[in-house]
Amino acid sequence: MGASIYLGKVLSSGTKGCNIILPTAPSLLLDIYPNASVAYSLRKLRTAYTGNAIRVRRSSDNAEQDFGFVSNDLDTASLLTFCGAGNGFVTTWYDQSGNGNNATQTTALNQPQIVSSGSLLVINSKPCLTLSINNAGFTLGSTISVGASNYNSFVGKKDAAGNMLRALTSSTTDGYKLINSYDNKYYIFAKSGNYLISNSADTTTSQILLTGMNSVGTMSIYKNGSVVATTLNSYNYTNSIGFIGGGASGIYRLQEAVFYNLDQSSNRTGIESNINTYYTIYP
Repeated sequence: MGASIYLGKVLSSGTKGCNIILPTAPSLLLDIYPNASVAYSLRKLRTAYTGNAIRVRRSSDNAEQDFGFVSNDLDTASLLTFCGAGNGFVTTWYDQSGNGNNATQTTALNQPQIVSSGSLLVINSKPCLTLSINNAGFTLGSTISVGASNYNSFVGKKDAAGNMLRALTSSTTDGYKLINSYDNKYYIFAKSGNYLISNSADTTTSQILLTGMNSVGTMSIYKNGSVVATTLNSYNYTNSIGFIGGGASGIYRLQEAVFYNLDQSSNRTGIESNINTYYTIYP
């Protein structure tokens, strides 16, 4: 009789030998790069996460329902069945980091949209949240005090030049902003009491991956994996994160926002590569 040792991946087999199976390498972002403070996405980010991606309110009767994942993607089939021919608005964006810091919006007018007249809203064939009015977005369950080193990557787009594109902030109006673009330039406001602004305007309306990093006062902005030329300025602001979105000017869309309250400069290229592999944003 032969023996079988199950570890994950078949290397060899035989009636008299052993079947040796080695572990499959992790592919989900937070399996490879753990310890995020918060992580919001429309894809699954952590194998051990057993919760849902979003909670959605449908326009026909204002009923709400949670939606999870199928093969690590948002369960869009169930979502579309639930919404029918109407619209779907996201009331909760669940935190997949393990910290349970879910982001919610109780005001119907300010809830980002994900289904329009029975059709899924997408960027590059992947579902997205659409923010189209001032103050649209989510309040975090717990405010995060920002440390001396931090890291944020997010995926989104503006629908027109001059529209705002915004991820994590302290509030709907002001304070700590990891990436903020409303004049076709990119900003990162960080713990040091300074902020970076890109030197050149960027009027692109295509899907982008933006990263903002701060390592004890040394800040950088990356767009689609490449560093952005910036200028350092002084600014007085609130060193906390409590909101996703807000202060919208025109329509913009979000698919993912991940924040580490620690230095991730050595992991930046790996984090961005994982995100880009899923969303196919740039070559």
